[in-house]
Amino acid sequence: MDQIEQIVSGLMMPIKKEVNDAYYYGRHPEDSRKVLDELETKLSSQLARQYVKGWDAGRKALVQELQKGIGGHK
Repeated sequence: MDQIEQIVSGLMMPIKKEVNDAYYYGRHPEDSRKVLDELETKLSSQLARQYVKGWDAGRKALVQELQKGIGGHK
């Protein structure tokens, strides 16, 4: 499990505890776990995409700063 999956798993813990209460939601616990697993997968993939976007934007900004510093393109 990578770091993003660990973060998502930690964020999902309280939600999992609440949803596993089958009486409250009127579903079987297996159905709740299935929905949560799908949600966790989607959330971790979206976080990973956002991380990559942020990383790429940071690299691009750094390159632009370095180019300005050496008199390159602005």
